[in-house]
Amino acid sequence: MRALCVKKMINWDLMGSKEQRCNWFFPSFEIQEYLLPMIYVGGQFIDEYDDTKYEIEDCRRLRQAILYFSDIMDANDKEIIRYDSMHKGIVSLDKSAIVKTLKALDAAAAEAIEKQQNLMFYGD
Repeated sequence: MRALCVKKMINWDLMGSKEQRCNWFFPSFEIQEYLLPMIYVGGQFIDEYDDTKYEIEDCRRLRQAILYFSDIMDANDKEIIRYDSMHKGIVSLDKSAIVKTLKALDAAAAEAIEKQQNLMFYGD
């Protein structure tokens, strides 16, 4: 019996996968808003309200973007990241939550490449 996962924000999974992963999602709207421009790989934008498909080459570029952004996060010694959000003004984000989200997204992209499946972003 599979455990049920609560859908949060935009989540992602491998196209056609029957395996349910409970940690492949953006944990908050603020982290989602902060990371979406950072992980943009060209072509189509991630649609926050509908499905977006990342093909294998997109996943390769995504992994490079995550690596680059992870290096920036590693160089930043602050534990709280502050940015000017679109709707809430200045918000504070826990750096460890951002890093955890990036690691999960990188694992998803790596698995998509390994299994030669598209990575799907499912809107909220």
